[in-house]
Amino acid sequence: MELTYYTDFALRVLLYTAGYPERRVTMREIAGAYGISQEHLRKVVHRLARHGYLQTAQGRTGGMQLARPAAEIRVGEVVELMEDSLELIHCGREPCPLCGACSLKRALDAARDAFLDHLNQVTLVQLLEDPSTAEQVRRLARQAGT
Repeated sequence: MELTYYTDFALRVLLYTAGYPERRVTMREIAGAYGISQEHLRKVVHRLARHGYLQTAQGRTGGMQLARPAAEIRVGEVVELMEDSLELIHCGREPCPLCGACSLKRALDAARDAFLDHLNQVTLVQLLEDPSTAEQVRRLARQAGT
C-alpha cells in the first residue's frame, strides 16, 4: 500500500506547521522547504482548513497555523481524510468468483485496520518529539530563507 502524494503533502504541511506554533507559516514557505508546487499545496491546505486542521488568513500578515493543538491531531485521521479510498483490493471492479466468501479480502481489511489503528496512536506532537525530525523541520525553514 502506498499513500498518495496528496496525503503525503497534507502530513508534511501539518508537521511543518506544528513545528512553528509561535507564528503563521505561508504556502510559499512550505513549498520552498519541501520543493513542492504551491498549486498542489493550495488544494491540500484548502481541504485541511475546511476540515478544521488549519486556520488560514490572507493578506500581508497572512498564512496558516494549526486550528487544533498538535497533540490532538492523529496521523491516521489525516490519512483517512485525505485518501479517496483505503481499499487494498477492489473485488467489485472485475467481478471475482470468490467475492463475498473471500478470506483474502478479510485478511487485507484487517491489516489495513491495524495500520490505521497504529497511525491513530501517533500525534503530530509525538512526531516532533523526535529531535532529528524537529531539527530537520527547522533546517528546512532556514534553507527556504525563513
